[in-house]
Amino acid sequence: MVGKFIEAKEKALTTLYKEMRKGKVDKDLTLLLEKINKTENFFTTSSCSGRILLLEIPEIGDKKEARFIGKWHGQVTKHDLISKIKESKKGTIWLLAQPPVIHIGAKNLENAIALMKVANESGFKNTFIKSIGKNRIIIEICGTERMDAPIGENGILTCNMEHLELLVKTANEVIKKSKNKLDRLERNLDLKLKI
Repeated sequence: MVGKFIEAKEKALTTLYKEMRKGKVDKDLTLLLEKINKTENFFTTSSCSGRILLLEIPEIGDKKEARFIGKWHGQVTKHDLISKIKESKKGTIWLLAQPPVIHIGAKNLENAIALMKVANESGFKNTFIKSIGKNRIIIEICGTERMDAPIGENGILTCNMEHLELLVKTANEVIKKSKNKLDRLERNLDLKLKI
């Protein structure tokens, strides 16, 4: 399994560094990802530092036709959202605030359990073994804070400004909490796993 783990890690890192050069990796995760990837027992396969989205969904459950009309990895203003809502064409407009998600390959079960313990202690309560393969065990580290709210339809904002301000405030709180948890995870990895 060790040889296959190293092979899987090399492949994942090649992809990661290619995506970094293209600017497709969240900058506020770069140091954490590099720390994890420098270890011999772990490597990252995908990640998101948390984000706020405007998503247009023509019909509930229709992921195929869903379309991103706005995406931010930091805090937003109501004006950011209003300017993007105009780009919506058909369907319900959803405002989403999503927590960080990091997928990490672990060399063995012992490493996976140690990593999950540190993630849980850092506030990432939605952490679990996602899959077990021949060459690695994939851990998903994910926060629990999130928000999903419909705010418009067919390019028109349907909630009033007071409600939109509350939603923006809540979405920004999700992102702020997420960034704090990522900082805590990085510190705890240093302290408890000596990464």
